[in-house]
Amino acid sequence: MAKVTIDGIEVEVPDGINVVEAAKAADVHVPHFCYHPALSVVGQCRMCLVEVDGMPKLQAGCATPVRDGMKIFVHSEKVDKARKGQMEFLLINHPLDCPICDKAGECPLQDYSFNYGAVTSRYGEVKRTYPGMDRTPIGPHVMQNMNRCIHCTRCIRFCEEITGTGELAFIKRGAATEVGVFPGRPIDNWMSACVTDVCPTGALTAREFRFESRVWNLESTESVCNGCDVGCNIFIEHRSGKIYRYKPRVNPEVNDYWLCDFGRFSHERFETDRVVVPRVMRDDYQSVAGWSEAIDEVAGKLGAAQGDKIAVIASSQLTNEDAWLLKQLFVDRLGSRSADVVVDPVAPIRMKSRTAWLEGTQAGPNFRGVRAAGVTPAGGRTAEDLMTKGADGIDVLVVTEASFSARAKSPEVVANLRKAKFLVVLAWENHPLADVADVVLPTTIFAEKSGTFTNVQGRLQRIVAGSLPKGEALPEWEIFRRIGLALAPEEQSFAFSEVEELFDQMVSKTPALRSLDWSTIEQFGVTGAPQGS
Repeated sequence: MAKVTIDGIEVEVPDGINVVEAAKAADVHVPHFCYHPALSVVGQCRMCLVEVDGMPKLQAGCATPVRDGMKIFVHSEKVDKARKGQMEFLLINHPLDCPICDKAGECPLQDYSFNYGAVTSRYGEVKRTYPGMDRTPIGPHVMQNMNRCIHCTRCIRFCEEITGTGELAFIKRGAATEVGVFPGRPIDNWMSACVTDVCPTGALTAREFRFESRVWNLESTESVCNGCDVGCNIFIEHRSGKIYRYKPRVNPEVNDYWLCDFGRFSHERFETDRVVVPRVMRDDYQSVAGWSEAIDEVAGKLGAAQGDKIAVIASSQLTNEDAWLLKQLFVDRLGSRSADVVVDPVAPIRMKSRTAWLEGTQAGPNFRGVRAAGVTPAGGRTAEDLMTKGADGIDVLVVTEASFSARAKSPEVVANLRKAKFLVVLAWENHPLADVADVVLPTTIFAEKSGTFTNVQGRLQRIVAGSLPKGEALPEWEIFRRIGLALAPEEQSFAFSEVEELFDQMVSKTPALRSLDWSTIEQFGVTGAPQGS
């Protein structure tokens, strides 16, 4: 470890790290454009110049390792003058079109121009422009405006060093230099939209988010991607119940700074016609019902059914808390031997953590957690049997998510599941399976509920409700709780009102989780959670 002084603040940092990272320990920000913690150091933007005691010239903070006893000045008269000079060069050709730029509000160039830019320009020549390159699609998700580029090479280095696909490069020389794709080779790798994250200006933007919303109008909630079983950490950016985008949230142990395109745009599935009120089948027609009526209907059928003729098809989108309560209700209390969980396979999705590559193969975030909660057939019928051979002989079939699988929309699967005497479907979207159910119960999407997922590493991670549920929708655990209370009002297992209480109940009865507390789950999750096969 090295003790260094940064702007008069003494901090202890790992020996050999660069000044930009060391300054973070002193809560001092070193302005920079080309530097990115996960990419190689090129030292070409010169915005991170700092003054080091004993050195005659200013040093690039990104390329200067610290050593014990070093005194560093991030802000000084000499440094500020150099930064203002560098900003003047960068802004000579930049259009300064912040009012119409999609990067406005989260653009380092915009921020630094306020701190180090001049009100007027001394440059009287015609600005360099790139005609015809102001709105160029260079891939399925990426739009380029070359006029806004400051040639930091972050996007080029990302494609070379992280994905290894190398679609981007410098083309031409001198003042005509531009960033472009090779002919006939668009940027179409599985993490292509990450270049819009690393770009420090509005030169590269995501096609799906362009002109959708100003970033300062969005609320941001920390959560975990539900696209696959890697469990990338994300920010859900939303407003008035609508999700506008997912952005990667740094977790060195899982996804580092990155997010794959499959997960990034998976929120588009929620832009559909939502189920917002319970519905009960009356005389071959589903009519709107209140929650009490719908729950009583379900509880009455469950109470009259034989345990071995109750079946449950669970979704891999259930949280650990949902799955644990499902098991308490349908398996332990009602005696079902046919509780199973389904997850669709997905083409392997590779994600780079700080130390290794992870691979997601399941199109759901929590198959392992649901299995580990005990949702697995105990001599009864599997979900595959019910989908392919029919639910004949089943008194009550409960499906915890209408879209539990892409196959659930198949007319054959719908017909086979409808063979149950009484079909209960929990759904957040209007769906062919929900259309034929005896009772439809509206559920929240994952962005509207809290709980935990278990990823491919066995890492327990928290998701957090960011917006209010649509209509009368409820999280699955609350629906199971209400059914449990309707069956047995005195049962203490269902006497709670918050997911935190359910979590405490779950960990108290699960030896492998007993040391956990809802309020102290680490920022990057905790490893060692039980995993189902």
